[in-house]
Amino acid sequence: MTLKSIKIREAIPKDAKALNAYVQMVFNTSKHLITSPDEFRLTPWKQRFWIARKLNSKSETCLLACKNGDIIGMLDNWTDRRARVRHVTTFAMSVHPEMRGQGVAKRLLSDFIGFVNEHPTLQKIELHVHADNKAAIGLYEGMGFTREGIRERSIRYQDGRVVDDILMALWPDDKTSERNRT
Repeated sequence: MTLKSIKIREAIPKDAKALNAYVQMVFNTSKHLITSPDEFRLTPWKQRFWIARKLNSKSETCLLACKNGDIIGMLDNWTDRRARVRHVTTFAMSVHPEMRGQGVAKRLLSDFIGFVNEHPTLQKIELHVHADNKAAIGLYEGMGFTREGIRERSIRYQDGRVVDDILMALWPDDKTSERNRT
């Protein structure tokens, strides 16, 4: 597979059924997500409204990575509308298990950083990552994200293991000076 064969695009309402199937598969195969498979209850019909809301938002998006028309990755963000924090956006991302480690996540994240760079008010990107998800941490650090904090022992897996939740952030394009960050 070449990364050129991967298309990154915004989700549209007619993607709802395929997106639901993709999300359910990800919840069933990934151990590094907060939501468990049985907690995902969004129907394709409600998914259409969720996608439409993203399309109508100026500060939010849902990016899909597609290969041969199939969804192989997803990144979506959410942004608080309150004035004091609306310059910050948070995202979540997933990649199909068979496509991990092939650059799909990096492409999604690069496009998302571009979205933020072009946005008139977004300045900071935040994320949460499980401390035992070394591949994701490596990707984020490689793309310039820094660790801002740790929520100690805040994630409890079904097998009883407890791990930290690492908070990471990126100030793309450094729209604010160092002294304005504090």
